[in-house]
Amino acid sequence: MDDDIWRLPGPARLIAETVREVNRGRHAAVVLPVVLGGDQDFVAGLVGALSSALWEANEHPQQVATECDDGGPLVWLAQALNVADGPLSTARILDEPEAAGRTAVFDCTGLHPGHRREVSATVTRLVTESRPRRAQDRPRVLLVCTRDALPQLGDDHTDVTFEPLWWWGRLSRWDVAARIHPAVEARCAPGVLREVRLETLIEVCRWDLGLAVHLAECWDGDPGSLSALIAEATPSSAVRPPPAPLPRNSGRRPTGEVVRHWDAGTVDLWHDECVAAVRALASGAEAVSHAVWAAQARVLLPWIETRRQSVAAHLLQSRGRAAVQAVLGDLSEVLEVGPLHVAVTQLVGRSRPPLRDAVHLLRQARNKLAHLQALTTGEQRELVAAFARLTL
Repeated sequence: MDDDIWRLPGPARLIAETVREVNRGRHAAVVLPVVLGGDQDFVAGLVGALSSALWEANEHPQQVATECDDGGPLVWLAQALNVADGPLSTARILDEPEAAGRTAVFDCTGLHPGHRREVSATVTRLVTESRPRRAQDRPRVLLVCTRDALPQLGDDHTDVTFEPLWWWGRLSRWDVAARIHPAVEARCAPGVLREVRLETLIEVCRWDLGLAVHLAECWDGDPGSLSALIAEATPSSAVRPPPAPLPRNSGRRPTGEVVRHWDAGTVDLWHDECVAAVRALASGAEAVSHAVWAAQARVLLPWIETRRQSVAAHLLQSRGRAAVQAVLGDLSEVLEVGPLHVAVTQLVGRSRPPLRDAVHLLRQARNKLAHLQALTTGEQRELVAAFARLTL
């Protein structure tokens, strides 16, 4: 991933929520799955976005340096917050006049497990000892961490002076569309086929933004090649099928058996539904085929219906209702695509072969989608081209 992600609505909302908690005088943490905590570029982008937003909110962020092997979390926090030399304690840091109003931005993702446990214990003391102190008279600590560095504050890790904000359900279909649209736009001409391509990538990848970006740049648009491309882009360590069916987990954070799969990057929340990454599913090819069909149905069925209505209106106006009824025997209020094909073939098939052929393709496409079958790239192009040549 790259810095563009922090301009997307969902991630930008996470940044805004975090700054709002700090504005309220609370300590906070942005909690990442292990797979993202190990992505140095992603973490650096997050820390940079948080620091910029805190500066804009006049929160005076101070990044905590952890390169020095001496000391530990307490020493690193004291250095970042300009605490004067002397014996250190959490109370000393909280009461230091120079630290009041400052925010220590503490990236814990690169620390070894022992130091992360120390961070958890230190921040636990900071949080509990902050309760009797006025927010404006003490500093705040903002962690960027995985869940093993969170303070020990009960099952939900929250407190009156501390709020964890989880990378859980932070991406929506609009985020993915906004991120991959430039690549899709570069590879596909404007029109319904571009919409199908974009919707297919969203439906297949869902919250897996890294996979969506990869496919947007290399997929040729053929539904048949998607499964192979996904397999090529999937490291063997990522193939850990989550439980099926997935438990309902639409809250603010992953819980229960979902947590370890979230840590591995194979499960996340997608529009209030706990969803597995397509590359982690044992039935990956079947899941891809269904997603391709769902995307095509979402875009092409309304497009097909619009063309059906246009052709039906043109036929009834040009040939008259009586002529159409004579061909069909019974004319319902809505001239569906099957009867429409029969009427067009009988009434204007010889005089207007392009219209006859276009309606034939329309009927075929509608029937395939109605039976949960996706159209091939060739079928989509042929259908769209046939109507592009028509003048009704």
